[in-house]
Amino acid sequence: MTLLTRLRDRLDTASAQRLELHVYDETIRFNLLIVDRALCVVQPYLPQSRGVDSPTFVIKDNTAAEGLFPVFDQVFRDMWERSKPV
Repeated sequence: MTLLTRLRDRLDTASAQRLELHVYDETIRFNLLIVDRALCVVQPYLPQSRGVDSPTFVIKDNTAAEGLFPVFDQVFRDMWERSKPV
């Protein structure tokens, strides 16, 4: 988090405004990253494994009502609403 806040501080104003960081006080289940509302990178939290040993999934939004993208997008949005900006 410190690395990202320092990076944001060095960016120009327009770029810094696009880098939003939030924290939340809930049990970690997944690392989620949504890019341009079209791509989702998901890594499950595995307590006995290091980050590099945990599988990482890259999911594209194919605008289908079914599939994994809408599921993880909803998880991300729910957590974002309950989080605090940094």
